[in-house]
Amino acid sequence: MISIKKKLSRYLSISVSLLLVAIFLLTDIAVDTWISGEFDRAMVNKVGLLTTLVSEDTHEIDFDFADEFMPEFSGVNDPEYFQLWLDNKIFERSKTLELFDINELPKVELGTNHSLITDITLPDGRSGKMLFTKFIPQIDSDVREDNGITVAQFSKSQKSMELAYAISTEGLNQILWFVDIIFIFTSITAIIAVRIIVSNVVERGLKPIAQLNSELKQINLNSEVSEINTSNMPEELITIANGINHFISENKVLYSREKRITSDIAHELKTPIAELLNLSEVAIKFPHEKQLSESFKTDVLTITERLRNIVNGILLLQKSNTHIALENQQVNLAQLVNSVLALENKNNRSININFDQTCTKINTNEFALTTILSNVINNALFYSPALTPISIIVAPYSNDNKVMIKISNACQHDYSDADLALFFEPLWQKDSSRTSAERYGLGLAIVKSYCEKISANLDVTMSAEKEITFTIIL
Repeated sequence: MISIKKKLSRYLSISVSLLLVAIFLLTDIAVDTWISGEFDRAMVNKVGLLTTLVSEDTHEIDFDFADEFMPEFSGVNDPEYFQLWLDNKIFERSKTLELFDINELPKVELGTNHSLITDITLPDGRSGKMLFTKFIPQIDSDVREDNGITVAQFSKSQKSMELAYAISTEGLNQILWFVDIIFIFTSITAIIAVRIIVSNVVERGLKPIAQLNSELKQINLNSEVSEINTSNMPEELITIANGINHFISENKVLYSREKRITSDIAHELKTPIAELLNLSEVAIKFPHEKQLSESFKTDVLTITERLRNIVNGILLLQKSNTHIALENQQVNLAQLVNSVLALENKNNRSININFDQTCTKINTNEFALTTILSNVINNALFYSPALTPISIIVAPYSNDNKVMIKISNACQHDYSDADLALFFEPLWQKDSSRTSAERYGLGLAIVKSYCEKISANLDVTMSAEKEITFTIIL
């Protein structure tokens, strides 16, 4: 099972951790580079200091060096080394080189470089770095003044010298390792902290979902609570809550509708069943009653036909509500309307037809349209006064090749807007006592269902003159 909490926590933890580790890694690399650069800069400065101690006059080269001021070149504790060459011969070297069997520093070919730093193994066996450089000894200003020559003139006769300076890198490596350990420790700590923080934040952020679930568990079709309170709900859940509220509302409407339909079906079936029971009891009690026996079979047949009509209507309504797609075909609308009128208008009522010849052919399901027109026309004939005409108008609708069918009739009752909204509810009747033995409130429900099946729009309106009009657009 997929967990949003675990998935969200994992993705956020990995993303933030990778970002922090990348930042720490770049920081570690930058610090290591800076420390190494400062170490090399310190070597360059030390070499610069040593080269300034070498001076030359007209007679000789002098190296003005004192061990007491630079004990690192004479002691045994963390010694440093230097060596000077002149004409490829050792000119001077530090006393620390005399402490070991290997008492010389290696020379390096500089090529076009002025100086070069290389990694070496020191005479004491430690790892280290050596800076090798070539330079021209400085000339004492007093000598230049006494001889009356310039630096450029004197330097033409000077010989270059080489200087090698070596120092251990173990201290540097310890610092770099210490920085790396801090980086690793900080990264691990950050990853753990991010995991804990993200888990807590996600858990707290998902609490409204748990609260929503708790509220949903308190709602059922029989409860008084009909919606979820969204006043204190996060913005992201309001849309979901509104959808759930709509779903709950629709289900409560459907539940109420089913309860009403069940009650109405029971009421419709109760009357003919009670009539059958009464007839049967009377026939059993008075078997030799001639008048009763003569009408018994006819009465039973009438009641049975009524039961059959009720059941057939319910089955047709159920059939219209199935999800099976209806196949469309070319239908001659004029012939279909005439055949429906011939079937339904058995009393030859006055019917005014206004048929636009451009609407003769339409593409729809013939059975569904026949059922729709039969029920609407039958409804108009039954509920209109006997001497009033029925009006049927068939005309094009808009410019998108649709056809509009209007069926109008005078009405004996004054229906409100609330009544019109209930017209297409199954088994709804204006007469709540259900005195009619022929009408069961199923016809218009079947009409609406088949209109939805063939994607037709259905509407009913009532004018001030009590003329009711059914409009079908398909």
